[in-house]
Amino acid sequence: MNFINSILLFFAILLLGPTMSSFSEQKAVKNVSMAASKDDPFAETILMRGGTFAMGLNQESVMGDWNNSLRRVTVSSFRIDQYEVSNKKYRDYLHWLEKVFRPLGKDSIIKAALPDTTVWRTDLSYNEPMVEGYFRARAFNDYPVVGVTWEQANNYCRWRTDRANEKTLIRNGLIDPKAPYLGKIGGPKDSAQKTVTTARLKSKNNLDEYVMIPDFRLPTEAEWEYAAKISSQKNYISNFNNPKAGKNSSFPNASIVASDSPYPWSSNGNDGLRNTSAKKGNKEGMFMANFKNGSGDYMGMTGYSNDGAGFPGKVTSFMQNGLGLYNISGNVNEWVADIYRPMNSIDMDDFNPYRSNNTIDGDNPDIASYETGNTTLISNKSRVYKGGSWADRPYWLNPGTRRYLDQDKSNSNIGFRCAVSAFGMDTPNAVDDSKPSLLQRLNPFKKN
Repeated sequence: MNFINSILLFFAILLLGPTMSSFSEQKAVKNVSMAASKDDPFAETILMRGGTFAMGLNQESVMGDWNNSLRRVTVSSFRIDQYEVSNKKYRDYLHWLEKVFRPLGKDSIIKAALPDTTVWRTDLSYNEPMVEGYFRARAFNDYPVVGVTWEQANNYCRWRTDRANEKTLIRNGLIDPKAPYLGKIGGPKDSAQKTVTTARLKSKNNLDEYVMIPDFRLPTEAEWEYAAKISSQKNYISNFNNPKAGKNSSFPNASIVASDSPYPWSSNGNDGLRNTSAKKGNKEGMFMANFKNGSGDYMGMTGYSNDGAGFPGKVTSFMQNGLGLYNISGNVNEWVADIYRPMNSIDMDDFNPYRSNNTIDGDNPDIASYETGNTTLISNKSRVYKGGSWADRPYWLNPGTRRYLDQDKSNSNIGFRCAVSAFGMDTPNAVDDSKPSLLQRLNPFKKN
């Protein structure tokens, strides 16, 4: 390629910008199936059996927040993604939206779902390669998606619910597999459009008469913190001698013994922060999580790396959690479902605690309000995010710490993972879920 052609190609890339994708990506868009494949929708999720735990900050609040005092709560059983949602999985979601809504002229739905790649751009640093390539380049397929708002993350969860339910409905002959199923995600349903039509019932029955797969959603703050902390806890049965008892024991009567470990890898402070296992070769001596070690130190020096990741690392890296959860601490922060209030430890329920939009923080709602810019930065749009990131100091990796951002904003260090309720796992007669059959988990319950 000569110099003139190189210049022309450079300007073409600048003009095409976010709409540009590789040939293989364009081919993938054309091959997106209206009827989702028969894959297990619960693949790459980890079962968290419900129980009691100490929710809150278990070390000194060096930031002086005191917004998550330690208290005991109980959460029900749920599943949570093993990995943070990756760029590839989020692009699959965008491809599906393009396949369904572009023929209807509803490009606004697609644009509303696009992550903001400009979150990488700052005034006094050179991050343009990340602006142009982090979300689009295949080299970053397995890296966590960032630049997504809380609202966009919720919409992804709804879409994932539709795809999971779609498989069940098709398998049971309830909907037409040749048309897209728009359930939780909603959207235009114009029957005059012959190019794209919504899924049609093959039965006279209403889908609401069937119990579907539980909704995928963002985890509540309590669920997320439970998943992050349970790796540093031990489960014992009553006689303490059963060799099968262990972390997140499948035995329903196992008891949870709390630990004061502030991070999944440590027993005291920063103990165990570096990998000491010679079996992992060149990872020996590296940090167990991706975070900022100090001012200007994001990845260590050549020949003595801290974590080897100046930016986010792959979602399959930095395994810290004994249950198989990756990057529950570090790499990127993660959105949770709750609205932010500083007094959670005082006025929230102690069973499945969760704060929704309409609750004022321990005050009389007739005389109290949260109005951004007047008396506080907190508003009814403020959503909690947790976990710490590649750009945060170790303090924020403690599961008890919490911060907030408006639900319609995003940045380069917040991603997310999905959760789903696990019905029937809180009873004494709950089945062993270590190897459930696909049929058991996917078939809907029929009408009474």
